[in-house]
Amino acid sequence: MKQALSLLAVLLLTLIGCVTEGVCLGSRNEYYLQLGIKMFPSLVGGNLDLAAQKNAAGKLLLLVVYRENRASGEQVANTLNNSIQVIDQFPIQVALCMVDECRAFAQEAVAGVFLAEPLTARQIEAIKQFSIHTKAVLFSPFEGDVQNGIMTGLFISTQVKPALNLLTLRQSGIRMNTLFLKVAKTYE
Repeated sequence: MKQALSLLAVLLLTLIGCVTEGVCLGSRNEYYLQLGIKMFPSLVGGNLDLAAQKNAAGKLLLLVVYRENRASGEQVANTLNNSIQVIDQFPIQVALCMVDECRAFAQEAVAGVFLAEPLTARQIEAIKQFSIHTKAVLFSPFEGDVQNGIMTGLFISTQVKPALNLLTLRQSGIRMNTLFLKVAKTYE
């Protein structure tokens, strides 16, 4: 009986922690991934020159990038495929790629890049340069990535907001809708 009460107390404390942190039965990164999946299409749609990012098929190519865990990338790609069909009236196409293989898309029109896993500092720099080259909106839901040069992400305080790295945004030449600039947490 005493052991059952102890287990119940631990479970209750865990659930309280999950509710206050916004995550339950999963990690903080999983929670951020889910929030990011909801915000990503709006950030891609915030690109004022989005029409120029259509591929030869007239679609917006969204890359979901993973580091080691292909299943995580597939989950994000499937969720994006099932939850959105168009961004700003343009149909989407979702592709999955490992971070070190993204250069295969360097000559294609890429509208957005979603990081499905945290990357190393070297990989962050490489994917940042890729997004600048392709003029793709680069998004990471993971803490600290925008401060480290990723173009867009999440800022979570009492509410969830977009986060923008203004230096990377300027380097890419992407003109972002001013609404995002007004509401976002910005970094240089």
